[in-house]
Amino acid sequence: MLRQWIYDGELADPYGEFFVSEQSEEEISEASGKEGKGGATSVWEDKYKLNERMIPTIITEEFANKVFLIGKTLNFIRYGCDDAAWVDTYSKAASKELIYGDTANLEQSIGDAYKTTMARLIDLMENKFKLFEHLQALKKYLLLGAGDFIAVLMESLSATLDRPANTQYRHTLTAQLEHAVRTSNAQFDSADVLRRLDSRMLELSHGEIGWDVFTLEYKIDAPVDVIVTPFGSKQYLKVFNFLWRVKRVEFALGSTWRRCMTGARGVLGTVSDKVGADWKKARCAVAEMIHFVNQLQYYILFEVIEASWNELQEALHKPESTLDDLIQAHAKYLTSITRKGLLGSQSTDFTGQLHELLKTMLAYKDVVDGLYSFSVAEFTRRQEHAAKIENRTAAGRWGLSEKDELRTDSPDPFSSRRESRADPDSPFPPPLLQIGSAGTGEDDVLPALRKRLTTLIVSFRSKVNILLGDLMHQPDHDMRWLAMVMNFNDVYQPVRKRRKAEKKREREQETPQPQIAVKGMKA
Repeated sequence: MLRQWIYDGELADPYGEFFVSEQSEEEISEASGKEGKGGATSVWEDKYKLNERMIPTIITEEFANKVFLIGKTLNFIRYGCDDAAWVDTYSKAASKELIYGDTANLEQSIGDAYKTTMARLIDLMENKFKLFEHLQALKKYLLLGAGDFIAVLMESLSATLDRPANTQYRHTLTAQLEHAVRTSNAQFDSADVLRRLDSRMLELSHGEIGWDVFTLEYKIDAPVDVIVTPFGSKQYLKVFNFLWRVKRVEFALGSTWRRCMTGARGVLGTVSDKVGADWKKARCAVAEMIHFVNQLQYYILFEVIEASWNELQEALHKPESTLDDLIQAHAKYLTSITRKGLLGSQSTDFTGQLHELLKTMLAYKDVVDGLYSFSVAEFTRRQEHAAKIENRTAAGRWGLSEKDELRTDSPDPFSSRRESRADPDSPFPPPLLQIGSAGTGEDDVLPALRKRLTTLIVSFRSKVNILLGDLMHQPDHDMRWLAMVMNFNDVYQPVRKRRKAEKKREREQETPQPQIAVKGMKA
């Protein structure tokens, strides 16, 4: 029975006398359903079980575990890796007669079989099934390790993803994905890796525009899915969606920043007397937000993902590693990324705070774009006004009339809406913005923009103060370091937000003690 198990990977135990037992199909399905496993994962982890109560007293638990792993590995190589030919060859070459009581010979046989089978399985995973290549691809594409690919993909998709989610089509997203592959270093990856990379849309309930429903996925087949489990794939998807949102904010703020700096040397410079102070505040705020996003990205991509990746590489290339060691190393890698990368801890989850900050930055970017449109409209009004004066002067008429002077007294280019529509020669362009209610009129555009900009930057700084205050009190030194980097010049005033548990403890401490009631009764 033992010989057949350690040389063939087959369990022949009709009376249940061996310390290894085979699970039924129902038990495997039940265990897989409860833990969200499937494919090769369930076969490896649930098909066979080690019954510790059945281990003979003459062998140690470590020895029994080796026996268990040998047979399970051979069975997995035969059926999971589809390499029955090697198992048969190994069985014929290494099969020995095991004599009862010959402990030394038994231990040597088990040791040799253990090393051979483990080495063969690791070799299959590495060379035949390209485990390390798939892990590298997951890091490049789902953890945003391939910066050039992500930059091209985001730039090509930006116009499409700005549209409502119900107008997105998968073939359009796939075409842009293929374009990003062809125009980046991703084109040099193997065809098998690129075949597994795909784009898809989440359920529409996740958001209202394309940015909220777009995601990438990397398909993993058996037997590699024993390491990158279905649950692990969901964790990769979770991290990608968060990093994609951060990258989107960086892309949006970067586009606005370039637009503002280019305009400052042209259009915006000519209207600085009217909106120069507003643009100074807006540029400072945008730069502040860009710094926040850059520090957050650096922390996630380098301090978390790269550090965890190095630990994973060391664990995967340890000599005499088993498949269980690879599974545990990858699970630890994913746990580190999801916990630290998403700023999660045992007591506090910062993902919600970060999402609110990202929304605030996008809202601020939209208002800055509105201010830019207003500035362009003001520049256009002045240009048309100057051209009209020049044309009238050339015709021998007064450059300005009393009617024009009345219009120029207004501080806003949209203040003479009714008159400008009645006069075909009016220098005023049609309104470009509609901020506020329909009855406020375009003369309220600039004050509304100023108010909105002020409100959003105050909200942003308040949320950052709370986030930094919470990070500074985390037991994880990496999170405390992130708080220090984001506030290296003490521009923020961190405030720790009191949690419900803390408030409850404070209320319990403030509750009058029963001794007071006793004193009252004596009185």
